[in-house]
Amino acid sequence: MMTQQPQRHCYYLGELYPLLIAVDPLITKSTILWDGKAFICKTPEANKTDFIDELKSFYIKESRKLIGERLKRYQPQIKVKYKSFTIENNDSKWGSCSSKRQLTFHWKLMIFPLTVIDYVVVHELCHLMHMNHDRSFWRLVGKVFPNYKEAMAILGVEKVRGI
Repeated sequence: MMTQQPQRHCYYLGELYPLLIAVDPLITKSTILWDGKAFICKTPEANKTDFIDELKSFYIKESRKLIGERLKRYQPQIKVKYKSFTIENNDSKWGSCSSKRQLTFHWKLMIFPLTVIDYVVVHELCHLMHMNHDRSFWRLVGKVFPNYKEAMAILGVEKVRGI
């Protein structure tokens, strides 16, 4: 197996890391591994340059774990219960909450710092008490996550629009 110099860099939890390519002709499918310092793409093809699908699969898998952990952390503070959560690819929203208490999060949240992910988790959990963006909703968000405006700015969303 031969590892090449990084051709690309990828964001993960707000930091930029190299993407190393490891060619292994004995495997049939490309996969991405994370070693804490870099992404390593194991691939059977030496000339493959597009790793979007593999990176997306990695982010989806990791977001399921991380967002599940963050929900467990914040749920007791807000004193709400959700039915389920899913990771999706909705390009118009970072997260959502349905009237059936189902939460949805965008897998691309994994490129942002943990504080931003926490904000989106808190935002959606708060919708379980307030299904709109009224004053009561924002007061609850601010009580649990006082720096929410900073996180919103990083996401590029405005308070009026919500997320």
